[in-house]
Amino acid sequence: MYQFVDIYTIFHFVHYFIYGLYFKNKYILAFILGILWEIFEYILANNNYTKELLIKYFPVPQKYWAEKNIFNKVFDLLFNMLGYHLGNKSKFKLFKK
Repeated sequence: MYQFVDIYTIFHFVHYFIYGLYFKNKYILAFILGILWEIFEYILANNNYTKELLIKYFPVPQKYWAEKNIFNKVFDLLFNMLGYHLGNKSKFKLFKK
């Protein structure tokens, strides 16, 4: 069975929520960064050299980061933008200037 949403999807949401708190109205930039990050993740997980390094040194089991399907990537991008939008609209700040 395909898994569209996983624990990393939640991390994407939280990271982009925080970005939205501090970088207001930068939707295109947020989307481009999300795409670039997904490409970076894909390369890391599918290049033999980096894959072996991840297996050897990354504390997270392979089943959680190994490439699953395109739908997972799309859902990550959707959660990125949802998190960014909610953070962008929020008045909350983690650290006051």
